[in-house]
Amino acid sequence: MKSLTRETRFRLNYLLGKLAEEAGEVAQDAMKCQAFGLDERYQDLPTNKERLSIEIQDLAVIVTMLNEEFDLGCKNPTPEFEKKKRYKVNYYYDVSKQCMIKGLR
Repeated sequence: MKSLTRETRFRLNYLLGKLAEEAGEVAQDAMKCQAFGLDERYQDLPTNKERLSIEIQDLAVIVTMLNEEFDLGCKNPTPEFEKKKRYKVNYYYDVSKQCMIKGLR
């Protein structure tokens, strides 16, 4: 990346901070879904599933902004990339499940 102006560096740092913030909120709501279920809601707030969806969308907007303003190269995954990632996730799901089964014996 070429040399950035002070203002551009400030903008990049701000958006990177927002990216981290939104990623943390996605993680927090994902853990609530795991612990309490997708359809659980606290008082009159949206369900955990709805809150997670909102946070994922917020994260996606920040990624889009970073791509537009700083050309990070974060595009939709190619079919090959997605295939490899799905394989890896499912492989480790099976490993995790086997570890849990062994631990329950």
